[in-house]
Amino acid sequence: MPGVPSGRACDACRKQKKKCDEKQPTCGRCLRLKVSCVGSGQQRFKFKQDQFSHKSNQNNQMTLASRLRSAEEKYSFEIPRACPGNRMTSLTSLFVGAIKRSTDLRYNMWWSFGIFLEDVPRRLGSNEALDRAVDAVTTAHAGFCTHQPVSVEALAKYSYALKTLRVYLDNPFQASDSSTLCAVMILLVCQTFMGSNGNMVSGHAQGAANILQARKNFGPRDDFESKLFLSLRGSVLFEGLYNDAIDLSPEEWDALVTNEFDQNQPEGQILRCLAQAPGLIKCGKRAIRNGENLTPLVNEVQPIYEKCKLILAGLKARTVAYEASETIAMKETFIAQILRAHYLRTYGIGIAITTFYNCMLQALDPSDYTCVVESRDLVKDTLVHAQESNMYRPVGAGYVIMCLTAAWVVTTDPQLRSMVEAALIDYYGDFVTPHGANMPRELEQVNKNLRLGSTAQMKATFNP
Repeated sequence: MPGVPSGRACDACRKQKKKCDEKQPTCGRCLRLKVSCVGSGQQRFKFKQDQFSHKSNQNNQMTLASRLRSAEEKYSFEIPRACPGNRMTSLTSLFVGAIKRSTDLRYNMWWSFGIFLEDVPRRLGSNEALDRAVDAVTTAHAGFCTHQPVSVEALAKYSYALKTLRVYLDNPFQASDSSTLCAVMILLVCQTFMGSNGNMVSGHAQGAANILQARKNFGPRDDFESKLFLSLRGSVLFEGLYNDAIDLSPEEWDALVTNEFDQNQPEGQILRCLAQAPGLIKCGKRAIRNGENLTPLVNEVQPIYEKCKLILAGLKARTVAYEASETIAMKETFIAQILRAHYLRTYGIGIAITTFYNCMLQALDPSDYTCVVESRDLVKDTLVHAQESNMYRPVGAGYVIMCLTAAWVVTTDPQLRSMVEAALIDYYGDFVTPHGANMPRELEQVNKNLRLGSTAQMKATFNP
């Protein structure tokens, strides 16, 4: 039967009987007190029960491992397989609040990770791997928005989501299901809020690639998967640049990035250029290692690089034109905010992809001074872009880390590299605590791949 509305205050304000401003993703009182804000602005009903409160740890002397085991026992049955009743209703409500379009772009999951998230609520209750992944990301996102350390509750839910996903992947029928693939993508999102332990190679993108390879049809099979691929392709592509375990054929890479939503747009075109990079990197490494003639590879990479520069110029012109247009006068409207953020983000990603190819050409032909000169301009453009993207930090500008990483690898100029390092450390700190990051190791790994393993070019030194 229909419930009786009981207000939109968050859990913490309701418990303390304080007035809540009901802002999202966190109310003003919780933000000021730096406590987790759950349910702010969400309509409540008397028949609902609050199942997702964030309890503080009662024993600070416990080790992380024992805390995690304790939390796993506590939350192991939080989402039953059948997912009935108030728990699923509460989870759905919390997740809908986390992906609401009106949420500040700095913390907006829908904007940062993809429109496929809007189709997830109607799929809850039919796939336990997806249910647990959604539960984990909702909890992790709530803590992240209030600048809290990763909670034991979030760790436990993430752990159980992984265990459930492994069970689903062992079943060929369940592994090929769209909801299981969606669970993989959501765990990638969750790992962003968990800090990733400082590791660029998450394994989830590799898992997604393995799922796709196991299916008869590699590309998207329906409208939902087309939306999912818009986000998934970027994760698989960028991890594929430095994770050799992601071994797709040229046809599979092309099927991954070709999407009806943007195949004729510059965003889709430049990603199709990037889709050729993993195969070229492997060929380049092998050729350099075996002392082969590199001219054929240079002739193959050069046209792609020139195409990237052409697309990048179009992306930049579009961004500049929008900034100068009358539309910017309506910057307070939702559509204006989204357009500006979208144009800025796609331009930044375009800089990074162009930088990748510049780096590969330098490795194949160290005597090409033109590439060296152009690389300096790409690095400077990246630094400017990082500064302009500050307004969307942390979540809405998370991709800038990838852009800065490419800029660091492509230049050996000490002054430029020092400037990139400073910006990279700043951005990296949004997601990974200093003790959890190993930036020199991560940068060395990317440097090794984009430089095609060329020792003559690999003079990478990280100076924090």
